[in-house]
Formats: sequence, C-alpha cells, structure tokens
Amino acid sequence: MKEGFDRKKFHIDHKYFLQPREFGDLTLLQIGERFCNAGSGFPEHEQICTEITYVYDGVALNTINGVTARMKANELNFTFPPQKHCISAPPDSTMRYFYIGFQLKESHPLYGELKKIEEQNGQVYLSDPFRTSTFFLNAITNNAADDALSAFVLKTSIDQILANFLRAYRGERKIGLSSVGNAEVVLFNMLSYLDENFLSFRNLSELSEKLGYCASYLSHLFHAAMRCSPTAYCLEKKLQYSLSLLGEENRSVTETAEILQYDTIHSFSKAFKSRFGVSPAAYKKDGST
Repeated sequence: MKEGFDRKKFHIDHKYFLQPREFGDLTLLQIGERFCNAGSGFPEHEQICTEITYVYDGVALNTINGVTARMKANELNFTFPPQKHCISAPPDSTMRYFYIGFQLKESHPLYGELKKIEEQNGQVYLSDPFRTSTFFLNAITNNAADDALSAFVLKTSIDQILANFLRAYRGERKIGLSSVGNAEVVLFNMLSYLDENFLSFRNLSELSEKLGYCASYLSHLFHAAMRCSPTAYCLEKKLQYSLSLLGEENRSVTETAEILQYDTIHSFSKAFKSRFGVSPAAYKKDGST
C-alpha cells in the first residue's frame, strides 16, 4: 500500500503516547484527520489503545486482523488493543477520515459499557445517525489550542462521540430535542441548516431569518460552542469538500470552483492555498502522480 497523503499539507496527526493528555477519567493518546488519495492509505499497525475511526467523506477499506470491511461516509469503527489495523481508500475513491485514540479509567461513566463491547465483539462497525462528525471537527479544532476552555470543549466533544457511539450501538435514533435545553436546540438547528446549505450560505442574516433569532445571539451561541463563526464553519466544509472534488480524475479546478459557488477561480484558489498551503492545481497534479 502506498502512502497517499502529504504529511505537511493534508495531514493532522497529534500523538501523545510519550506524554499522554490527561482529562481525569479519560487519557488522550492520539487525535487527527487524514485525506487519502485513491488506492492509498495508512499501513497496518497494532493497537495500543482504543481507537475510533470515522469516515467523513469518500469510501474506506478498513482492515482488522486481516478482515476487510468497506466503509462509507458517516460510518465509524472501533478497534481495540491488540488488534492489527490498517485503512486505505479503494482504487476508485478518495477518502477523508477522523480518528481518536484513548483510554478510559474505570471511573468514567461509559467505561463499563464500552468494556463489555470490547470483550464481546471483535469488530464493531456502525452508521452514525447523530451528526457525530461535528464533534470530531470540534475536538480536532480545540485540540490545537492551549487553554483551559479549549481543553474542556475537547474533553466534552470526545465524551459526546462516545455517547453517540453507544446510542448507535444500542440501535437508538436521535434524541428528541425536547430533552435538551433551548440553547442546545438552537445550536443543533444551526448546525443542521449549515451542514445542508454550506455551499450557498452567505451571512448571519440568513440564519436569523430561518431560525427566528437575532443575529448577535446566534453568533455568540455558535462561537461559544464551535470556536468559529458560522461563515468560517461553512468555509471549512467547502474546502474539505473541495479535496474530494479535486480527487476526481476528470474534475477540473474551474468546475470545482463553480460547484463550490465561488465567484471566481482566483478566489477559490486563494482560499484553498490559505488553508492547505498549496494551490488547487498543484494539489490535483500531485494527487494524480
């Protein structure tokens, strides 16, 4: 298997095996995201901690102890030590995925249930009905910051990922919005709208009109939870989507800019290079070699 991601430009990998990040009842050992070109991926390795793999976009071939399963977007997998694990994109698809490696202490409220799953199941694959990708993005973003609030958001995001996994494992659907507070409902509705309309989203006035709340309240609520503005959130989703589009052999940079609804190819190229450190044309050329 060839390694198909550029470690400097398209690869976020934080490892803490030598100095684990401690969050009371949870120890974080690794967290990150990778984009894999078609036919490439990450080589086999032996798990030394529990790891969650979440396919964000494309198709993944996930192999555990020699048994391969095909995963699509919004599906996740748990691997447990000492399983041997590797993941790659098939020859006909690119793939982007998130991962978190951790250990739970017995004092963690979800320890017992997760331990039981580990003991009873060699391999666990699940579809995600809970929009868990939002919490992965939140965890990865806040892990990059070095302050108490970011650490708190990181820990709570990982706990939410674990809770969503257990709900999916039990066969539960999305929890009713009546069971959470009003601010959480508003945030959920904002994320739902932005995830469905990130290509066309323009400004807070649009959100205010759709949800019936003043723009300043929505801006404060969103930034407190996501540590970015709705506009920045949509921009990141557009740029992540652009990686998949550019990975398609017959998709030009101009077509990609049009799909993403950029006014000009120049504005798309500028945004892409600012985010990934290379122009979309150079990225596409590098991915095709």
